[in-house]
Amino acid sequence: MDALGIDLGAFIWYLVNFVILLAVLQRFLYRPLLGAMQTRETRIRESIENAEQVKQQVARAQQDYEARINEARQEAARIVAQANERAGVSAQEIIAQAQAEAQRIQLEAREQAQQEREQLLRGLQAQLSNLVIQTASTVVGQELKGNGHDRLIQQSIADLGRV
Repeated sequence: MDALGIDLGAFIWYLVNFVILLAVLQRFLYRPLLGAMQTRETRIRESIENAEQVKQQVARAQQDYEARINEARQEAARIVAQANERAGVSAQEIIAQAQAEAQRIQLEAREQAQQEREQLLRGLQAQLSNLVIQTASTVVGQELKGNGHDRLIQQSIADLGRV
């Protein structure tokens, strides 16, 4: 090997150093590095699985949310329909009550007008009877002479006109 320019003692020494370096690197670097990479791979796989589970849970939660929203909308529509129905019934009741009240007020006004008319007629009858009595007493108290009768009629008509 001397002909090739290789020192056999140094070559063996380099070879032994290289094998020792490989053993040291294998033991202290390659195995821990390989273990760390496997641990990282396991964590990544678990994270992906967890992400898939979370994604499925989110999808289920979204479906539940949409179902609840639809139920709430339906309930709100039902409540609005009931409120509109109640408002319609209430409005009809109020209109019916107002019409009944208006009819009652009209009836009371007619009755009151009739009572006032009857009272007025009774008052007129009382005045008329007083005038008739007064006229009759005047007639009875006077002696009728030719045109005295005409004068008495004119005076009674004038008295009636003042009433």
